[in-house]
Parts: sequence; C-alpha cells; structure tokens
Amino acid sequence: MKWIKRTLLTLPFMIAALLNVLVISADSGHLPHQRIDGFAFLFSTPWGWLLDHDWVWHTHSRVFDNLITLAVLLWFPAALYSGCIWLLLRAGRLYRFRRSR
Repeated sequence: MKWIKRTLLTLPFMIAALLNVLVISADSGHLPHQRIDGFAFLFSTPWGWLLDHDWVWHTHSRVFDNLITLAVLLWFPAALYSGCIWLLLRAGRLYRFRRSR
C-alpha cells in the first residue's frame, strides 16, 4: 500500500518531467510543438488563477526566462497537485481512524 501512495504522490512530478522533456526536445529540434504546449497548459489550467499573477521577475536571459516559464507552467502545478493528493490521503486516513473508534 505504501508504494501506491508514493507513486500517487510522485505522479504529477513524473508528468511534469515528461512534458518538460517533450517541450525542450520540440524546441531544440525545431519541431512544431503546439500540441505539446497544449498539454502543458492543460496540466497547469486548474492552477491558472494562482499562477496568472506576475510573481516572477523578467530577466534579460532568454534561457533563464524559458526555465522560469517551465517552472511556473509545469513544476509549481506538479507540487500543488502532489500537495492536494497528500491532503486527500491524510483526510482519508483520518476518516478511517475516526470511524474505527
């Protein structure tokens, strides 16, 4: 049962890593990547209201700006998804504990 919980908690990060590799490979290969970008935006859409603010500064480095964009679109939502899954698992555990008493 523990490995299922650990897999559920790391699943958003695995999806973010896969999307990150796909976006970077499409960028460096000069391939059309509208569909891959669509998947990245779909992944971060539920958190758009939180990520829409201009919290990230803009630099003069294109590479650094791209890394910040990927972090905001992929890695922050992955952390939020993982946190929500963790909270659901904790709430389920608490519910089972209270019900057994």
